[in-house]
Amino acid sequence: MGSFKRKIKRKQFVAARKKFMKDFKSSMASFKKQVACSKCGRTPRKGENIDDWHIDKYSEKIDLICTDCYNKEEGETDVSENTIV
Repeated sequence: MGSFKRKIKRKQFVAARKKFMKDFKSSMASFKKQVACSKCGRTPRKGENIDDWHIDKYSEKIDLICTDCYNKEEGETDVSENTIV
């Protein structure tokens, strides 16, 4: 009787894991559709990893800035710092 109980418990566990993964994948797919650069509005290119994007956090708002905009912004600050000195 113990092995039957274990078999049912295992079956429920596997079903719960499958449901979780399905829900997780669909929620991540919808999240990826919402991701865009806060400066230019560009969405990630196919195969581009958003982990490389810059994160600006002001109070409770989080802004993602694509690498293109961040590199331009960083270049402008470097130039202005050099001219001030």
